[in-house]
Amino acid sequence: MKKVLAALLLLMAIVEASFALPVYESAKPPVLVQGAMNSETDRLISALDEPVSCDIAHWRFFAGKIDGYPVVVSVTRCGMVNASASTALALETFRPCAVINQGTAGAHDPALRCGDIVVASDCFNCSAWMALPSSKDQGVNYRDIGLLDLNFYDEYESGNDITFIPSDGKLKGCALSVKGRYSAGKVVEGRVATYDSWEKRVDKIIFLHEKFGSSCEEMETFAVAKVCRVYGVPFLGVRVISNSALTGESFDPKTGGYCQDFVIEIVKQYVGELRR
Repeated sequence: MKKVLAALLLLMAIVEASFALPVYESAKPPVLVQGAMNSETDRLISALDEPVSCDIAHWRFFAGKIDGYPVVVSVTRCGMVNASASTALALETFRPCAVINQGTAGAHDPALRCGDIVVASDCFNCSAWMALPSSKDQGVNYRDIGLLDLNFYDEYESGNDITFIPSDGKLKGCALSVKGRYSAGKVVEGRVATYDSWEKRVDKIIFLHEKFGSSCEEMETFAVAKVCRVYGVPFLGVRVISNSALTGESFDPKTGGYCQDFVIEIVKQYVGELRR
């Protein structure tokens, strides 16, 4: 019995330690910058002065400074579940003044090429839709869908349609103001589609672009925007085109570095405005 009790106490201690909040202090609320993978965060982490690694359960955070201002880089891991969970943890732990979610994306707009950057005007959950009814043996028509506002059944959000969540105007303005510093492609404002899928069917991509106005697709932006909206924290989505079924360009991981370099410029611009 004593051995069982000791084992249980040890297990509880391990679990408690794994969820312990990191030691982090900052006189000013930091800017939180997110990326799902190492190839989407490595340059951001390297850009930090006085970096401190903070692990919370399944997710990694790196706190430091850029241009003397506190910045936290979050490795969210891929997908909407990881993105929303890591964002909530970061907002509770670090209390950031703004959140920038950035990384790679597949093109929906045929005018976009690898290396081009989309600054999100807004974003939407491309996997939240309702299909029109059809009978057995009629086949499946992916065009017979309409976007579904998941807050429709939420008593706290009733009557408040947030199918499309806009980026913060000040953050977006900072991003567009420094687009001249980016040389790996063009920088455009566009709509980001988020879902836990990787679409490669050209007809489906064209349909999504034409019906919903999507510029690109990825797996985290909307989830982060939704959590930031609940917390009332300014949010911006920034995505670099890393692949395009429309043009036959395969995934290029180097584009993740291009996006990070551009986001560092956005952070510097935003920090400068915070100091005014």
